[in-house]
Amino acid sequence: MHLYARPTAELRSTLRELLAHDINNPEQDPHLSGVMFFCATDERSRQLIERIELLASEVFFDPKGRAINEHMKAAAVEGVRIKRIRKAPVDETVICIALADRGYITVSTARL
Repeated sequence: MHLYARPTAELRSTLRELLAHDINNPEQDPHLSGVMFFCATDERSRQLIERIELLASEVFFDPKGRAINEHMKAAAVEGVRIKRIRKAPVDETVICIALADRGYITVSTARL
């Protein structure tokens, strides 16, 4: 089994679970991984988003902090777009996980 197969499958499953979940977003904050959203949402939404952030950080970056495009494509599910943000600081890689009509989650790492 490939090193990233299990976390990628778990990421896909958690993304589907978040899409099926009724996210509590009283402030209508599109940045689902932002501090303001985390303060206002329910515990289940927070747990799912934290799990997605953890898994995405494990799967999407190589040891030098570069995005692994094949892993981003492999993790995509219907209703989710995953892309690298090009306007990030030069020493950082930022990836956006956009959930259709819900908002987005960002994960980032330093580039070595």
